[in-house]
Amino acid sequence: MMYSKRKEVPAETGEVHIAGIITYCDRASMEAIRASIGLLPEAECHAQSPEGKLVITLETRSMGRTLDCMDAIRALPGVYDVSLVYQHAESAAAMEEEVKP
Repeated sequence: MMYSKRKEVPAETGEVHIAGIITYCDRASMEAIRASIGLLPEAECHAQSPEGKLVITLETRSMGRTLDCMDAIRALPGVYDVSLVYQHAESAAAMEEEVKP
């Protein structure tokens, strides 16, 4: 499948995009898939299930980069599907502000 190149938001915009994804994969390939995901600096795998699901977060500078990471994970051998469950974006400055009760 061919994907078009997505326009990356320049880093000086200071956006932070956080996405939660579920990856459905072949159980026999899970460790290799986790290792490959670990090579993406924006990705972190938090949990896995015996049924072949991985819970992953992505922290990127643009929605385009988030989608590129999802495409890279989807292209790994043994991955059946990648589903976006959560996405949030705001300025990096706002992310650094203290949250008051």
